Amino acid sequence: MKRLLLLCFFTLAIAGTKAQDLQSLLAKINAYHDSRPIEKLYLHIDKYSYTAGETIWFKAYTTVGIDNLLSNISNIAYVELLSPKEEVVSSIRIPILTGLGMGDITLADTLVEGTYRIRAFTNWMRNDSAIYFFNENIQVSNGRLDNVLSRSYLDSGNYTIQLQDIQGTPLAEEVVRYEIISPGGRNLRKGRVKTTDQGQLEIPFKNDYAEAKLSIHFMNRAKAPVEKIFKLPKATVLENSMQFFPEGGNLLANAINRVAVKALKPDGLGIKSHTTILTTTGDTAATIETNILGMGSAPLFIQNTEPMVAYTTFDDGTTIKSELPAPLSSGYNIQMNNGNSDKLFAQVNVSTDKQDGSQIYFVAQYMGSVYYASKQPASKSELIFSVPKTDLPNGVLTISILNSQLEPLIERPVFVYNEKKTLPLITNVDTPTSTKRKKITVSLETGDPTDTIRTSVLSASVVNTSKLKDNPKMAPNILSSLLLSTDIKGYIENPGYYFYGEIKTSDIDNLLLTQGWRKIDITAPLEIVEPAFFPEKSISIKGQARKLGRKAPAPKANMVLVPTHNFMEFIDTVANEEGYFEFDNLFFPDSIKFLITAKDEKGRNNIDIIVPAETSPVIGPNKNAPGEQNNVNATFIDELLHSKKYFSGLEAQGLMEKSIAIEEVIVTAQRPRHKASERSANLNGPGNADQVISAEDLEMCTTLEMCLNGRLMGVMFRNGIPHTTRGGGEMQVILDGMYVESDMLSMINPMDVQSVEVLRNVNYTAIYGSYGGNGLIIITSKTGADAMRSSYIPKGIATVQPKGFHIQKSIYKPVYEPGSETVLKQDLRTTIHWEPNIITNEEGKATFDFYTSDEGGEYLITIEGLDFNGRLGRKTLTVDVK
Repeated sequence: MKRLLLLCFFTLAIAGTKAQDLQSLLAKINAYHDSRPIEKLYLHIDKYSYTAGETIWFKAYTTVGIDNLLSNISNIAYVELLSPKEEVVSSIRIPILTGLGMGDITLADTLVEGTYRIRAFTNWMRNDSAIYFFNENIQVSNGRLDNVLSRSYLDSGNYTIQLQDIQGTPLAEEVVRYEIISPGGRNLRKGRVKTTDQGQLEIPFKNDYAEAKLSIHFMNRAKAPVEKIFKLPKATVLENSMQFFPEGGNLLANAINRVAVKALKPDGLGIKSHTTILTTTGDTAATIETNILGMGSAPLFIQNTEPMVAYTTFDDGTTIKSELPAPLSSGYNIQMNNGNSDKLFAQVNVSTDKQDGSQIYFVAQYMGSVYYASKQPASKSELIFSVPKTDLPNGVLTISILNSQLEPLIERPVFVYNEKKTLPLITNVDTPTSTKRKKITVSLETGDPTDTIRTSVLSASVVNTSKLKDNPKMAPNILSSLLLSTDIKGYIENPGYYFYGEIKTSDIDNLLLTQGWRKIDITAPLEIVEPAFFPEKSISIKGQARKLGRKAPAPKANMVLVPTHNFMEFIDTVANEEGYFEFDNLFFPDSIKFLITAKDEKGRNNIDIIVPAETSPVIGPNKNAPGEQNNVNATFIDELLHSKKYFSGLEAQGLMEKSIAIEEVIVTAQRPRHKASERSANLNGPGNADQVISAEDLEMCTTLEMCLNGRLMGVMFRNGIPHTTRGGGEMQVILDGMYVESDMLSMINPMDVQSVEVLRNVNYTAIYGSYGGNGLIIITSKTGADAMRSSYIPKGIATVQPKGFHIQKSIYKPVYEPGSETVLKQDLRTTIHWEPNIITNEEGKATFDFYTSDEGGEYLITIEGLDFNGRLGRKTLTVDVK
């Protein structure tokens, strides 16, 4: 309705042919926007640094457009954990109901220490590349298996690494294998070195290795294999740098211009600096002081087209000389004034040769959704435009300046924030100070008494900040994500800084000037075409039925989908004329296997069933790469040691399994190794496994799955698929050297198997990298893989195991009351509480409670969420625990 009223306004306010052209353009871009609404996704996670063995808890908020209304577009979201090697180590599918979802990711003991990133998206979001994906770094240390601290740095042409155990003893005379991989995945160098008696190793560094990943492998004190990943620096010479960004994209001679600067350290993070800009005659034109994130701006008058120079002194004492972009003698520039609480002002400067009386159009829009438009003739050097802020939503809008031909001249992002358009959120704790193992009650109230509906949906985390190295108050949050990060390309350092305390609109404006500005692509199409990815309302299984051994479709084939855990819950459908079929409206948990059967119209099963594999978005460069850290174990050593103590208590109480390294070494001490086939593809060598099953052991079995079920130590079968008993993850099956789906076990004749090897000990699985995270089952056939596979693909039947919905866990919540069974003997939690599903009542009120742990400190309570009008809210409060 708002856009229709705006279009009516344009029709009445703008006369003539050009006005009609503008109306047509606005109608076109609004129609395009309506056909391709922008969906965003934000994850509220409990914290941003973890240790292996912990769980990431999160709440998903999916919204639409700049108004952040809860989305009904997608009912499914995907959440992935990406390793420092840019590999997906965990991927889950969660249901989204009215824009909301919940989930968790357990961090395996085998994870390599380093910077991981959480990526979350919907299928619909894939139409707009990855810019709107949730994508944030987390730091993961490992004190379960790794237990090695590193210190790395570039020194005299060598990349030096110091290795020591957590007690500080150097790993002396240890053989280390290393490999350097380029950002594109190319192997640049590999070799083997030995550490010195001080645990030090040196690897020659060349500029060709800039920003490559260095991977090293060695054995720790417990003789467990360890891998560490290091991001190499950009160059052998590391210097600070300065970048200049004219407001609107260009400097204009004989006019006032605003110039923004960004001061960067070699690692891409900001640094405070002082810059003096000189005129061509040597006079001071402007001085710019940057903030702690290295950004600032200042106005200056430019007299001619000669390039100006700048001298910068950084906070570390170093200095550089820079040259500003050359000013233009002909053209336009813009200066925005966002300081007024009621109006947004813009001044467009016009060079003399452009003052021809032609129309200049001013448009305030968000991704094609227009909120304001006006025009003025270019008849003077300064044109002033203003926009009432009451008509604008909160967030990053784009100011577009168009010429009389409706060609873009200037694009300028601007941040609008109106406190009245945020969710009123009042929070209280029953006591601001407390003692250990005491109950704390948090009450909250959302909305105003004048609101028609006061119901809001929120989530809350409680963490003991004294146990965290990073400041969670500076971490990303719902405001920085949905109002800022999703509309800015590139890395935003400490996004929570801009919303900590009062909203720092001036700093946000400098951020937009340095990272939000971009050249306009006036050739971008606005044609409405069918999207490549459609919104997912439910899980579906789709494919094509083809005539046996041919590519020709089997039209009108009768298809039946049967879940293997309950053969009575079958679903049937009929393929279309091209043989395509789809089973939709499915809802099932992960690890469910299905059979698909097909018969043609005459009841024969001479049909091939083709089910394409599910695809995932390409893993592109990490936009938050400057936030990636090396030496995470050493940096977060206090958290690592604290977690080891906490996990030890959980293990003693039977609430957590012992770390893999200890248990696996014990159970694999004397494994027979003479039964494996000599043709085994085991990378450790035939028979080097935790358990070997020979052909003789399989002689009396009907199916391979039946024969192995209950026979393999540490392996359990669910729906015919092997899972490790430690953590429940699905094991990787390797058939004659080929990585195959686990459900192939049901199609293998045990009479054709020579040997089965089970790898669970990390000493055996480490060589397989991420594929060995949950263990492996290596099968060697008697006759070869090709012959066996062709023998066991029956006609008119196929097995599939699509990714189901993640089964959500509940966080352990101890209750310290007389008679309670949920009590920890040693309570050393860092995440004290996680409350993902807070819904306020019709009066806008809700409460939740938690118990403090055995450790004092400042407990930070973070509450985030939104109401059904898209108003975002966030509050933090603290409890001092003695």
